[in-house]
Amino acid sequence: MDAGPIRIVELMTGAGTRFVVPVFQRPYSWDEENCTQLWDDILSTGRNEQQSHFTGSVVWIQDGTMSAAGITRRMLIDGQQRITTITLLLIALAHLAKANPTKQYAFSYEEIMDLGYLVNKYKKGADHYKLMLSQGDRDTLCSLVDNLENNDVAIIDDSQRLLDNLAFFESRVGAIEDPNVVWAGLQRLEVVSISLTQGQDNPQLIFESMNSTGKDLSSADLIRNYVLMGQPDQDGLYLTYWRPIEVALGTSSYDKVFDSFVRAWLTVCTAPELPSKRDVYQAFKNQLRDEGYGRRKPMTALLKELQRFARYYAAITSGDEDDKGLRRRFDRIRKLDATVVNPLLLSLYDDYEHNAFSYDDFLGMLDTIESFLFRRAACDVPTHGLNRWFPSLIARLNKVQDDGGNYAEALTAFLLNEAGTPRRFPTDAEFKNALKTRDAYGFRRCFYMLTRIENSRHPKNEIDFANGTYTIEHIMPQNALAHDEWRQMLGDVSEEEFDGLVHNIGNLTLTAYNSELSDGTFEEKKARAKSGYDDDYLAISHVLKGLSSWNAATISGRASDLVDQAVDIWPLPTIDDAVRKSYLPEKKSAGTKRVVTFRDVFNAGLLKEGDLLVSSSPTFRGTATVTAEGAIRLENGDKFTSPSLSFINLVKRQGGSGSRNGWHCWRVGSEDGPLIDELRSKLLDGKKDDAEAERVKFRVAYWDGLYERCSEDQAFVDAFGDQTGRAENRDWWASFGIGLGNCHVEARAGKRDRYADVGIYYPQGKGYEKLFEQRAEIESAYADAGAVFMWSELYSSLKYRALWLRRTFDYDMQEWAEAQDWMKGLLLRMRATALAIHAR
Repeated sequence: MDAGPIRIVELMTGAGTRFVVPVFQRPYSWDEENCTQLWDDILSTGRNEQQSHFTGSVVWIQDGTMSAAGITRRMLIDGQQRITTITLLLIALAHLAKANPTKQYAFSYEEIMDLGYLVNKYKKGADHYKLMLSQGDRDTLCSLVDNLENNDVAIIDDSQRLLDNLAFFESRVGAIEDPNVVWAGLQRLEVVSISLTQGQDNPQLIFESMNSTGKDLSSADLIRNYVLMGQPDQDGLYLTYWRPIEVALGTSSYDKVFDSFVRAWLTVCTAPELPSKRDVYQAFKNQLRDEGYGRRKPMTALLKELQRFARYYAAITSGDEDDKGLRRRFDRIRKLDATVVNPLLLSLYDDYEHNAFSYDDFLGMLDTIESFLFRRAACDVPTHGLNRWFPSLIARLNKVQDDGGNYAEALTAFLLNEAGTPRRFPTDAEFKNALKTRDAYGFRRCFYMLTRIENSRHPKNEIDFANGTYTIEHIMPQNALAHDEWRQMLGDVSEEEFDGLVHNIGNLTLTAYNSELSDGTFEEKKARAKSGYDDDYLAISHVLKGLSSWNAATISGRASDLVDQAVDIWPLPTIDDAVRKSYLPEKKSAGTKRVVTFRDVFNAGLLKEGDLLVSSSPTFRGTATVTAEGAIRLENGDKFTSPSLSFINLVKRQGGSGSRNGWHCWRVGSEDGPLIDELRSKLLDGKKDDAEAERVKFRVAYWDGLYERCSEDQAFVDAFGDQTGRAENRDWWASFGIGLGNCHVEARAGKRDRYADVGIYYPQGKGYEKLFEQRAEIESAYADAGAVFMWSELYSSLKYRALWLRRTFDYDMQEWAEAQDWMKGLLLRMRATALAIHAR
C-alpha cells in the first residue's frame, strides 16, 4: 500500500491511465445536496488563493494489465462518487468554454479535452475515456463525453442521476459571474491517494473501513463488494446473477429495499433466530461464514439462492408475479402493510417451489395468513412480538416438513394454538364485535376492507381500485346534524349516538363521485342520474336502492350484513380439535435457571487463574487468560468480566463488527477444549432455585386449570374463544383480548401472598378516564364480587391504568377451583363492562 496527498485533477489526468469502477461497486448515487456541498467547497477554495481543500481519499488498485494501446487500468475501490461528480463539472465547464470561444476564461475546451481531464485523446474504444463507470451508468457517461466531442452523437438516458447532476452544474456555471473561480477551486482540491498492492492488500477490509466525505455505504454496497470482490470473472458474475437481483428489486429503489430483502432472507436462513436490524451486513457475513460460502461452497451457489429469493421478494412486495392466483393474494396481503410476515411468505414460496405442498395448499395458506393479519388489524391486536414469533413459526414448519408432516395443516394448527395470547387469531365473536363497534372510517385499512368486500361479489372480474378513482363515502354525511332533512330522518339522536353511527361500517360505501354526492339528502343522492345509488353498479351499495330512509336502524342492519360478509371473506380456519392439539408444544419443565456470571463459574472452581481461553471462530483467532480475580485478559492486556464483551473486542481489533455470544466463542485450554458455556451448564445443573421453581410449577398448573374450566363454559368460549389451546403460562398474569386495541381484561394470581385479581387493563392509559367516571356505578354493580376495589390514579405517573378487583384465596389449602370459578365469572362480566364503556 502506498498513500500520499495529491491534487485530484493530477490523479485524474495521469498519463497513460484511466479509472474503472468495478461491477461490484454501487451505482452513481450523489444527489443535488451532495453536488451543492462540493460546489460550495470549490467556490470557497477558488476565492482564496492561499487555500487548498481536502476532500477525503481515493483508493485504487492497479489491476496488473495494460491494454494494447498502452493504457493502464486503475480499479476504483473508494472515491468514485467524487471523481464522477468532478467529471460532470468538467463536462459543464467544457460546454461553457466551447459555447463562448471569445470569452477570457482561465480554461478552454481544448485544454480540458487535450490534457486528459476527460479523455485519452488519441486512444480508441474503452481506452479513450478517462473514467469508465459500472453497469447502468457507463453508457450514459460515455455518451455525454461523445456528445461533447460531436454534437450529432445522441445522449443515452440510462442514468437519470448523471443527467440531473450535469444539468445542475451547467446551470451553476452558466449563472456564476466569474467561472474562473470554479476552475481555480478545482485545481486546489486535494485527496489522499491510496494505491493498493495486488496480492498483498485486502481491498474489502479497506473498503469497509473507509469513511470518506459523501454518502455512507449502504448494506447493498458492502454486500455486493463482499460477494464479488476477489472472484474471477466479476463482470460475468455481475451480469449473470447480481444485475438480475437489482432488476428484480427495482433499479430505482434497489438501495432502499435491499436491506429489507436481505434481512428477510437471513430470517428464513437462521430461523428461529432474528438477525440484527442494526447490522445487516455483519449478519450477512456471519451467515456466509457459518455456511462455508467461499470455502466449501462456491459463491455462485449463494448468488443463485439470492437471485431466487429476490424473485420471490419481488412477487410478494411489488406485484411482480405471473400467476394470477398468487398475485391476487400477495397484493391483498401487501395492502395490509404487515411487512413482518414477509420472511414467512418467502419461506412458504421457497418450500412451494421445492414441492413441499400443492398449489391449492399454497393458495389456502395465503388466504389464512390474510385472514389472520386482517382480523388482528380490525381488532386492534398489537403487533409487537410477531417479528420474533414468525421466525419461530418458520422453524417449526421446517421441522414438520423434515418429519414428512402436513404443512398446511400444521400452519393452521400453529395459528389457532395461540388462542388467548398476544399472537391470537381473533375468533368470530371478537372479529364481529370489533367491526360493528369500531370507528371504521378511522381504520387505516378501511379502503382495503370495503374494496375487498366489493370484489368478493365478482371474483372472476375484480374491479381495479388502485387507480385512485374510488374513495370512501359517508352515506349519512359527517355534518348531517347541520341539515334539517337529515335530522328529521334520524329522529331523536344525540350527538354522542350520532358519533357512533356516522363512522360505523354500516354508513360507509365506495363511490367514484364523492364530490358530486357531497352533503345532499338521501333522496337527492338517490335521484342523481349519474352518480346516485340507484345507478351505482357497485354491489356494496345495492341494498340502498330499495330504501326510502337512512337512520340508526338501517345503518345497524347494513352493518350486520357487511360484518357477516366479512366473516365469510376472512374466515377463521377450522381443523379437527385432536389434530390441532397434536401440534401443541410439549410441556416444559417448570424449573428455571438463574443467571450465572463468568465470575460464578470461576468461584465454583470450574476455571482457575492462568487457564488459557482459545477463540473457537475460524475467522477471528486469538487467545485470552483467566486472571486471579476471575476476569478475562486479552493478549493486548484489556480485561473484561463478560465473555461476550471480551470476544467482541477481540473481533473489533481484527476489523470485524457486530455482537457475539462469548459463552459460545471461547474454549478452555485448546481449540478442542470445552466451551465455557458447557462449564456454565454444569454449574446451572447443580444450582436450581427451588423457590422459584415451585412458584413456576404453581403458575403453570393454575393457569392450565383455569383455561380448562373456561373452555367448559360455552358463554366464555363464545366471548373469548377456546382456551385449551393456549401455550404454557409461566407468568403470574394472563391476558384476555376483547377486540379493543387499547384495552383488555386480565387475571393475576399470587400463591405466596394468597391473592387473585381480575381487572380491566389499559396498557397506554387511553380510555381509562371513561371507566373512572363510572366509578360509583361500577363499584355498586360489582358489590357482590366480595372483592377489594383497586383503582389507578387518574393522573398517575404510570403509563398504564387499571381497575383491579382482589380476593384472598389460600392456594396451599387447594382453594384453586373456587378461585378459578371466581375469575372466570368476573372476566366475562368485566368484558361486558369494558365494551359498554367503550361504546359510550
